[in-house]
Amino acid sequence: MKNYTLKSGKELIIRQAQAGDAATLLKYIETTSGESDFLTFGPGEFTLTLEQEASYLQACIEAPNCLYLIGELDGKVVATCHCNSSPRPRLRHLAELGMSTLKAHWGQGVGRRMLNYLVAWAYDNPGLKKLDLGVRTDNTTAISLYRKMGFQEEGIRKRQLSLHGKYYDTLWMGLDVTKRDSSD
Repeated sequence: MKNYTLKSGKELIIRQAQAGDAATLLKYIETTSGESDFLTFGPGEFTLTLEQEASYLQACIEAPNCLYLIGELDGKVVATCHCNSSPRPRLRHLAELGMSTLKAHWGQGVGRRMLNYLVAWAYDNPGLKKLDLGVRTDNTTAISLYRKMGFQEEGIRKRQLSLHGKYYDTLWMGLDVTKRDSSD
């Protein structure tokens, strides 16, 4: 667990999600899915049951290359940041990252703190060599954050997301976590 003071003066608590957080996280996911079109799912499209979500969170705790973080302000979940790797030997060196923040807390440094925590964990994890993520090419705020954290552009997948009859491209980015930049 780690505490950060945000620009607003509020205290952000970042901690690892537990199986008992499943119900709260399902509500959070449903809320964020209605606030942002940048996610890969919309309202009602995230269909894990309470039991499945709890099982997934427990599996994250037990897996060496998985981390699911919760960001809380005043006892309320306002952000998540997670990465998960494959158990397959050929793929377990890399983990795919995903994150979201409640819209009311955009621009307050919450996402940056969450990502910073996860990236530091990845550098300290001897089993991980790379973090991957996909981001819509028009999500310039997120792309800027990822670049600042050292993620490199690796390619674009055309027409990957369909929303309201329009197609969006996804920028794939990666971060080598085998050695830290000397500026860290």
